[in-house]
Amino acid sequence: MNPRTNQLDRTRAAIIEATIDLLLHSADPNGFTMQKVADAAGVSHRTLYRHFGSREELLNAAGATMDEALAYAADPLGLGTLERWLESVDDVIAFGATHRDMLRRVITVEVASGQWRTDRDARYWELFRARFPHLDEVTAREDFAALRHLLWSGNAIVVGERFGLEAPRVAAGLARAARAFVADIAARDAAAAEEQGR
Repeated sequence: MNPRTNQLDRTRAAIIEATIDLLLHSADPNGFTMQKVADAAGVSHRTLYRHFGSREELLNAAGATMDEALAYAADPLGLGTLERWLESVDDVIAFGATHRDMLRRVITVEVASGQWRTDRDARYWELFRARFPHLDEVTAREDFAALRHLLWSGNAIVVGERFGLEAPRVAAGLARAARAFVADIAARDAAAAEEQGR
């Protein structure tokens, strides 16, 4: 790798790291400015804007980095099957229990800035469609969105705490809900397959 590209990558990484640090530790996660990020990263305001043209672009990059960390912590080997995705709820909740403050900040930023897309969503969608190919596109997207939220909702641990639930109880409730929902999706997919076969 050429030294200039390497330096650009290091600068970009420092900016993202500074953004995440400000998001996770500032009193008001929505109140950070591009100048605060530049100062924390040790770069000029101009350099920051060379790497990220807007606050939204910067938030999306920081969000994707945090999302990657969450995904790796929950399943370091990657999700190869729909079953593994469905079983990952225990890992996600355990991670959430350990990183409550980070999840609270991430949720706040997601709400304030809009959600960042992840490449994982595309993979989950492929797994979902391979398993349930007979659902019409709109219904499949509705079901996928609900299942995706159910299985990876960072706020489950926070809500569970409000009801006096420890992480394993939150995970058990989510797992039951996911199994019931997937059984319902499977039944509708089978009905659609039968209808298409007529």
